[in-house]
Amino acid sequence: MKFVLIHGAFGNINNHWLLNLKKRLENTNQQVLYVQFPVDNWDDMTQRGLNAPPINQSLESWLNTYEAKIYPYINKRDQISFVGHSLGPLFTLHVVNKFNLKLESAIFVAPFLEKLNKSWQIDNANSSFYKKDFDFKKLKNLIPDSFSLFSENDPYVDEKYSLNFAEKMNSKIIKIKGAKHLNSEIGLLDFSLVFELCKTRIDYSSISSTS
Repeated sequence: MKFVLIHGAFGNINNHWLLNLKKRLENTNQQVLYVQFPVDNWDDMTQRGLNAPPINQSLESWLNTYEAKIYPYINKRDQISFVGHSLGPLFTLHVVNKFNLKLESAIFVAPFLEKLNKSWQIDNANSSFYKKDFDFKKLKNLIPDSFSLFSENDPYVDEKYSLNFAEKMNSKIIKIKGAKHLNSEIGLLDFSLVFELCKTRIDYSSISSTS
């Protein structure tokens, strides 16, 4: 299995449970692609003010990064699973839609499709990604199996947005208690549940046994 891990807005790949997930998957001999996408600095954006557009993060810059750093290492014959956090699930849909990429599965953590109206910084940074009118029939065909995980008290993504995403993608829903945005803000640097879900996607008959 080849896993592609996608962080969210303002994300740092070295301060995220996705990094630990990468290491754990690689220890089971899985291939993992995990790269830093262009992001803005929260404090800099705040200083520039409400109407300032993002400097680094945009759908275009992320697609360019994907094409340069991930696309060359993906073969359509591969069994592929995407794991995305926050903006990552929405970007996954853009990638799958643009490249007609057939996935074996996807794991969406704190997903959403539309403007969240919680923080103007987040709304500005994500403005070019928001999209509610995907061809969801096409996307469900290209992503036939998925999980959507979210917390009941997420301060950035209201439950209704994650539920809407899950319903549109016909995802299996996993609601987590008291975990806020499921990130390092609550000290979550090892998300074992996601690792266990990833393990269910691995075809163990293709792994050579050693003794």
